[in-house]
Amino acid sequence: MQPARPPLLKATLFIYLPSMLMSMGQGMIIPALPAIAREFNVSPALAVQVITSQLIGRTASMLPSGAIVDRFGAKPLMIGGSILATVSTFAAAMAPSFTVIIVTQFFWGIGMSTWMFGREVAAVDMVRREQRGRQMSALMGIGSTGMAFGPALGGVLTDLIGVRGLFFVYAGMAAVVLVISLAHREISRPRPRRTSAPLFDIRAVREIHPYYRVTYLILFYTTFAQFIRGQVTNVMLPLYVQTQLGYSASLTGVLFTAAGVATFLMIVPTGIISDKLGRKWAAGPAALLSTVAFVAFPLATNIPLLFAVMCLVGLANGLAMGAMTIYTYDVVPMHVRGQLQALRRGIGEVGALTSPPSAALIASAFTPGLAFLFFAPLHVLSALLIFGVARESLQGKRKPGAPSSQEIDEGASSVRPQDG
Repeated sequence: MQPARPPLLKATLFIYLPSMLMSMGQGMIIPALPAIAREFNVSPALAVQVITSQLIGRTASMLPSGAIVDRFGAKPLMIGGSILATVSTFAAAMAPSFTVIIVTQFFWGIGMSTWMFGREVAAVDMVRREQRGRQMSALMGIGSTGMAFGPALGGVLTDLIGVRGLFFVYAGMAAVVLVISLAHREISRPRPRRTSAPLFDIRAVREIHPYYRVTYLILFYTTFAQFIRGQVTNVMLPLYVQTQLGYSASLTGVLFTAAGVATFLMIVPTGIISDKLGRKWAAGPAALLSTVAFVAFPLATNIPLLFAVMCLVGLANGLAMGAMTIYTYDVVPMHVRGQLQALRRGIGEVGALTSPPSAALIASAFTPGLAFLFFAPLHVLSALLIFGVARESLQGKRKPGAPSSQEIDEGASSVRPQDG
């Protein structure tokens, strides 16, 4: 039986509000990095490794989170993740050295990522398949909004109460998320999984219905390219705008805000596109817009052109919000969906980790502007694979001969010949 659409108040309290708080916390630390360097007497370049530590924690937590949600459901992840986020930020607020900050932020990355993964599964379980696009677009949009407001709030708090005060505030926000997670009623559907099976099994890929196996592999690659787009933009835009073109840091911040506004405005359209036209029509255009933006960056040498290109980036971000996530939930069996979703996301996190140093090397050898061009072919290939090879998964838009939703959930076992 399909789950009923959740009341807006319930979704807001248990999913959207805590998502906003966790995302704001993620963004709050960005403007505090120079203050962290001063507080612990380290170089600004070393202080930036706080973000790297968070990314490593996020990446390390992916596969275990997927295995846990398949075995035990979403609520343990949401509770455990929010506990870890709360404790690690309290520890950071009282840290005696920069080394402790690095360690606490590693565990904060684990806690934040774990909670986010749990709330994602909880959100998907709240709605029917044909509503997943709107639900996930709203969820990712709320997260993007929190990330957009987080740096502004973090900058103000750092100036008013210092770095340690900032960590105390975020620890309080994480504690609120913990309380909400404890009150959240587990609604994940039962998973027909053998208790004797390994907690994580890489062979779970074989459980995907043969019709969608290639599509799942394409989602691997497109997720990798999507994560690279975000990190390359974050790293290269400030260098391009300030170092190469000679504009101010304030303009850089306004450009990121323009992209954030464009992303926010795409929340409703992206959900409708995904749920009415098909998953490919959100994921594919996102790759095309990313290509155009990355090719146009070296040509954008004045302020109007820079704003135009960043709006394209925002539109790409908006269309991509949850697109790969929804697509994956559509094509993988329910009993291993956590593992297969985490495996795909983990590949994306690897792209996020490796792209900043790669982009920095290219910028050093050439220019920051040309670094964008080096990554543009990744998005061209994404668009070609999505439109030319991947199979549509939205019910009602699938081609004749495509498996039913029940056959997809049952996995490859539904098409295997019976023994004997």
